[in-house]
Amino acid sequence: MVTDIFMSLILLALMFYSFTRPHVAACMAVWINLVKPQNTSFAFLAGQPLSLITTALFFLVLIFNFNKLRAPKSKFYHFSMIGFMFWITVASFLGEFQNLVWLKYDFVIKTLIFSYFIPFTLTKREHVEMFIWVCVASFGLFITMAGLKTLLGGGGYGVSLIGIGGFMYSEGSTLATLAVCLLPLIFCLRASSQIAKNWKTFKWLSLVFSALSLLTVVGTQARTGLVALAAFIGLLMKKHKVNLKVIVAICFIPVVIYAVAPQSWFARMSSIGDSTTSEKSAIGRLVVWRWTIDYALERPFFGGGFYSYNANAGVLHQYQRGQEITISQRSGKAFHNIFFEVLGETGFGGLFFFTSIILHTLSTNKKTRSTKDTESQVISSALSQSILIYCVGGFFVGIAFYPWIYYIYGVSIALNGIEEDNE
Repeated sequence: MVTDIFMSLILLALMFYSFTRPHVAACMAVWINLVKPQNTSFAFLAGQPLSLITTALFFLVLIFNFNKLRAPKSKFYHFSMIGFMFWITVASFLGEFQNLVWLKYDFVIKTLIFSYFIPFTLTKREHVEMFIWVCVASFGLFITMAGLKTLLGGGGYGVSLIGIGGFMYSEGSTLATLAVCLLPLIFCLRASSQIAKNWKTFKWLSLVFSALSLLTVVGTQARTGLVALAAFIGLLMKKHKVNLKVIVAICFIPVVIYAVAPQSWFARMSSIGDSTTSEKSAIGRLVVWRWTIDYALERPFFGGGFYSYNANAGVLHQYQRGQEITISQRSGKAFHNIFFEVLGETGFGGLFFFTSIILHTLSTNKKTRSTKDTESQVISSALSQSILIYCVGGFFVGIAFYPWIYYIYGVSIALNGIEEDNE
């Protein structure tokens, strides 16, 4: 009860404070939409439409502070985001499973609309830094919960480390991928943020958070997390090449894992090299991807709409080859890949917009890194690393329409626009 009262007072204060500050309204909406305190409360905040209230307030603030907004100069940004929203809308109307498609569409279109306006509000580098802080703190709450639970002996494959059912990042592979995605951003804040420069203790806290992220990867026992971690190490080595600090940090990773990982973790990670004749999870993904290509060829423009993977129920055995282990199930098997997910649900047209968003994010950050502003270079590099890690993890889990990619896209466009104004 006391916690809810305190939370309510903070929210009211932020609402008043944000009414003339669009970037604060955006950060508040992100925090509520990600943390969802109404789902974890046991007092009067429980079940309250906080997401609806803060999102509505965000758009109201945009209207009343129109003169403080800055439209992104990139025409391709508007083309890709608006085009993608239009495409998934048409794909939903033409979707094969109309009784399901609108459930996912409601979440996806709200995510895309909100994300589209992010660069309109982040008009200063301080705003960008605040937004990144909010994202790291929001997701970091769950990483901290998962890491501490792992440290205390909890965890295991299929075990919810954050104790919140239905939360979009509660699934093990997704949570592990997110834990690694946050590492470049926490290092970025550690190196360039004003808070870190003025608060020396944060440098130690960042190391603690990094350790908790590694613990989360161990606790989920998801092989996707190990693959994402390998991608992060590769990106570090590519960026810094021969650097003593980086070498020490990389050597620190296996030490932490070896110290806390149970034997079941090593057993599961060793199964990555199993052949498709014995690893059902691996061959299941390959079979679904083969089916998705045929399905998309039948519906090349708009795909089958959201939840179209249900169309593969009872037919996946037709896509097995050679001595591969038999995959037989009556229900549909999910795509387990962000690119095949977009292809199957929105067709080749949707896949074009989706890959364009990712590539434009990377090219925009590369353009930002060509400026003379060191702090912006550090931030843009971290944003690129984070989205690349997300894509690597996304090769094995269907998280294409979760907010992370679109948040990173909006922040990248905002940061680049700030640099253009300063030149």
